[in-house]
Amino acid sequence: MQRRVAAGVLSAGHARALLRLEDPAAMEALAQRIVAEGLSVRATEEAVTVGVEAPQPRRGVVRAGGRTAALDDLASRLGDRFETRVKVALGKSKGRITIEFATVDDLNRIIHEALAGGSRRARRRGQRPQRPEVIPGR
Repeated sequence: MQRRVAAGVLSAGHARALLRLEDPAAMEALAQRIVAEGLSVRATEEAVTVGVEAPQPRRGVVRAGGRTAALDDLASRLGDRFETRVKVALGKSKGRITIEFATVDDLNRIIHEALAGGSRRARRRGQRPQRPEVIPGR
């Protein structure tokens, strides 16, 4: 949770509300929901007070501009991987993935994390991994 606050994904208010939960799994589930749904601090406090409900899996047709549980789950998993807010939007013929970052250092960290998947494959093949291109800070 501290990494998400430091990366700007969660606010201090969100973190304070989450700390009222005793179960670490419930904290993590609600943190993922905050990122995926963009919950406000008040909505988070209400969710903590009422209790965290497990999300119900839904099946449905993905429509342009619509949100589905699958797209929200994908955005949540990508957000967890990159430790920042990620949005996934689907259009009529193509989609968009938006990855937010706070600073140039944060951007470089995300680039390194995104390219690390390819370097793992290269290491398995015995190749030397390439270093990501660094974007200079201002």
